[in-house]
Amino acid sequence: MSRRLTRRDALAAAGAVALGSLAGCSGRGGDPRFWDDPPSLDIERVPTSFDEPVPERPRLVPVDVEPEVAAAFADRVDRLLSPIPEPLTAETLPNGEFREQIETERTAAREALPGGPASLTPLEAAERYATAREHAATAVGTWAAVTAEGDPTAVAPDLGTVRRRASETLRELPGPAADPLAAAAVYGPMERWYDVARRRTLVGGGVGPADRANPLRTGDAIGEIERVQSHVEAGRYLRDRYAASLGDPASVAEPLRREMNRIGRAVGDRLRELHGEGVEDLRHSPGAEAFVDERAVERGAPSDALLSSAVYRSFDGMWFDPVAFGDYEPDNPATGLTRTALAWTRLRALDAVASRVEEGDAMFPDDPAAIGDAREGAVESASSLAGSENPLARWLATEFLALFDEPDGALAAADRTARSTVEAYTRYRWIEIVTDEALAVAASVADSFGS
Repeated sequence: MSRRLTRRDALAAAGAVALGSLAGCSGRGGDPRFWDDPPSLDIERVPTSFDEPVPERPRLVPVDVEPEVAAAFADRVDRLLSPIPEPLTAETLPNGEFREQIETERTAAREALPGGPASLTPLEAAERYATAREHAATAVGTWAAVTAEGDPTAVAPDLGTVRRRASETLRELPGPAADPLAAAAVYGPMERWYDVARRRTLVGGGVGPADRANPLRTGDAIGEIERVQSHVEAGRYLRDRYAASLGDPASVAEPLRREMNRIGRAVGDRLRELHGEGVEDLRHSPGAEAFVDERAVERGAPSDALLSSAVYRSFDGMWFDPVAFGDYEPDNPATGLTRTALAWTRLRALDAVASRVEEGDAMFPDDPAAIGDAREGAVESASSLAGSENPLARWLATEFLALFDEPDGALAAADRTARSTVEAYTRYRWIEIVTDEALAVAASVADSFGS
């Protein structure tokens, strides 16, 4: 019998549980809450920083960005900004709101430029240049919209041209690769650039920058178009350079699609277990209650709170990601495989946290040293993922390394409390759990391709 069937009655009473929780918050009784009388923790002895660094973002594209190409991307930023007077004074542009956007975006453009492509992976460099070009185009687009001699339509390619270029580039992916695993890591992020651009940036019924009355919105629209154009140029360059480096290139689209659908079936089966019958869209969150049969910790315990927040974040990501399950098959197989593998990893990790809740693990640190130990475990697991020879594992690492920012920041904050400190501890536990599951998922995909 599935786990979902054993908790059907509990889910049916979810409304009563919610009301009971509200009653507890309002002082009219209800379940005991963990933080009503928590264990003691000497937070003054918890370190505010750690010597062990977060792993670097792993390399996914095994080619370098040539210096002349990097220089051309940086030069584009300089050329975009060149029409704007410096300094931009109130005498030159009296409107403070327009002047603030131009100055802010110009500064952001220069700050986004990488110090040198050698210090970044190729995809990181491409993303940084795209960000810098977006800020620069926003600045000069705003400037062009508020000056008599300015022409906003001359700043960046027109909307229709960039839409066509993004679509053409997307249709040519995935390109040739060493093998399907390498293709997922190399082409998945590129497909994602253009897929997101077509669905979120290059939409709006053909309303381009010239059609916007507000100069601020004109600048924003020009910046978004320039960002997509930068990604088009970078993606085509990296695709061609990677393909040229291959000694025996393979066609990978069909193997990627088969594996995407195999993992998608596992995702769909688990979602149906969690939701039960009659749910129209399985991407909706079933709530943390769907993951536990019996809760052996108090309501609001750190592990319980971690499960709730991780469920919310995981399903929020799934809502916007092209995940293959049910009748849906993503158009782009490299993106579809990576995002479906990510969804499967998160679901496995949620089950792992739920098991700890059921086993009575409140995830409250035994002493201040336990927090450092938890971070060390998270760093070790994330390092194994980022340093794996499996390209899919390295891609999954890029999705999880940023999770260190929140707990590291919470521990370094001057106003940290026992609760925020313990929440940081549970975040480290989550990173270790989810990266361990990512290693297992990536290994299963490699085994499937090899069979």
